[in-house]
Parts: sequence; C-alpha cells; structure tokens
Amino acid sequence: MSQRAIADVLRDHTPELMTIPGVIGTGEGAKDGRPVILVIVARGSGAGRRIPSRIEGYSVVLQETGPVRALDGK
Repeated sequence: MSQRAIADVLRDHTPELMTIPGVIGTGEGAKDGRPVILVIVARGSGAGRRIPSRIEGYSVVLQETGPVRALDGK
C-alpha cells in the first residue's frame, strides 16, 4: 500500500492521466473496502490499454462512460 494519501497521489498523477486520449476524468473510489484510483474513460476509446493497473501502490479501476457534454446552462 502507498505511504501517501490517495488524494495526494491522485492530485499528482491526474494531469498525466488526462493527457491520455479517451480519459475523461479521475477520482477516488473503493473496491472490496479498499481505496482505489478511479479513471473514467470514453467507451471504445482504447484508453484503458495505456493506463497502469496500479499507481503508487493503489489499484486503478477503469470506468467506461458514454459521451460527456457540458450542460447548456439554461
């Protein structure tokens, strides 16, 4: 397990992860009661092939999503 808090690890690695085409966002999650790094990817983008399975000791979980659009604001 990482010695650093997951929030610190996520803050330091999110900019790098966001440069991968198809990555939409990152966040903190949990799996089997343990903290994980959540990486949200566009369905069909193939981004998952470029994302490591662990970052600084934390498991990485991919979550696929459909298109993401900004709201109109009206």
